Amino acid sequence: MITSNDINEYGINVEGRIFWITYLVIVLLSSLIGDSIILLATIKYNAIKLNKFLVTIMQHIAVCDILTSLSFVLPTLISLIANRWILGEVLAYIHIFLNVFSIQAGIYLTCVLTSSKLLILRFTKSSSSWHAKHAHVVCCVIWGCALIWPALRLGFDQYGLLFSYVHYNINFGIYTEYTDFDKALNEVFVYAVLYIPLLIVILTTCGILYYLRAARKAARASGGHVRWQGIVTVVTVAVFLLISFLPDSITALPLTKIAPEDTPKFSRAFEMLNTFNVVTNFYIYLFTIPSFRDFVRAGVGVVWVGVRSAVCKKWVHAAGAETERSAGRVNRIETMEQSLV
Repeated sequence: MITSNDINEYGINVEGRIFWITYLVIVLLSSLIGDSIILLATIKYNAIKLNKFLVTIMQHIAVCDILTSLSFVLPTLISLIANRWILGEVLAYIHIFLNVFSIQAGIYLTCVLTSSKLLILRFTKSSSSWHAKHAHVVCCVIWGCALIWPALRLGFDQYGLLFSYVHYNINFGIYTEYTDFDKALNEVFVYAVLYIPLLIVILTTCGILYYLRAARKAARASGGHVRWQGIVTVVTVAVFLLISFLPDSITALPLTKIAPEDTPKFSRAFEMLNTFNVVTNFYIYLFTIPSFRDFVRAGVGVVWVGVRSAVCKKWVHAAGAETERSAGRVNRIETMEQSLV
């Protein structure tokens, strides 16, 4: 059964809904197009010239971002447009399961990305020993770990589902009796999904930056150079992940003490911000990886040539048709003149 909190108290006015609808449309299109380009560039064209282990993790992150767009952004967008939940109970359960699953997986995969980059820099003489098949194994373990919480939460669910007008998506149900077990379960979720993984991202990112500082100092002294491309990419991905999730993580633990239907309105912006990193990875790779930038530029050139060719063909066809019509009119006029003579 799906219940909802008070739309008059928690609902968004028309102007606010238009703002969030516009934002989510941009997020959805940017993610679907950008992450699809990332997968195409890495799987078919090998257009990201980084360590294969890191590239494989980037592929999994792209898949995770697409899943987040379809399981969180799209249902929330539909609910904002309809001003209520219209997708039914079955899709509500699918939505909340995949939403929690994809968010967990995205944070865990970024942990693996920053941690593996630090290990490669600090403890591995040659990055060639880090193979793509090893990354696939690690990522499969991460996907499996990400399944644990949503499966447990749905398994222990006894309250049904709540459509929250704070977030305009589905949450676990109204807590008529908020037990100690519920509190403990939610606190475990906050620590396992947010606090511990984000702390690992912060520590490993700081370690990477410390290494970069020391390496640049040694390179200047020896007249060499530092291969900064992969470092900047990983650090930037980590920074935008922290921007997306740190505001929500700050309030996550206090919010476990209250019922979901009483969630304060300010958490709406924090949850919407969770989608920010879904958009940014494509642009991060575009600005920090020259080989990927060249691939995108070449792709845009091919598309532009195709569009221009199609437009020219249509214009030529239209011009030819107009010429034929003009010739037909001239012939009819000449025929009429001859008949009059």
